[in-house]
Amino acid sequence: MIAALICMQAVAVLAQEPTSRVNSEKVKMFRQPNAAGEVMRLLNPDDEIIVMRKQNQQWTLVQIDGEAGYVASSYLRAKKNKKATAAKAPATLEKSAKL
Repeated sequence: MIAALICMQAVAVLAQEPTSRVNSEKVKMFRQPNAAGEVMRLLNPDDEIIVMRKQNQQWTLVQIDGEAGYVASSYLRAKKNKKATAAKAPATLEKSAKL
């Protein structure tokens, strides 16, 4: 069991999975993809989580602080990356040759 968790963590780091955040306060992260199961921890919008894989339409396997668990997919949103804004170069007009 421990070896499997270590392997999952190594794969996540090497694959550089996309990061995500939850869209609500106190979102439950479960040990199994089942809302009646054991709650591992509560997630908040400022927590940065790693999306490991989508289990099905309802559940996504995520990782935070080395712990892997399941979150209802409806609570996930992609982390917004700050886009680098390039300065716009002034438009240059070509002068037409006079005849």
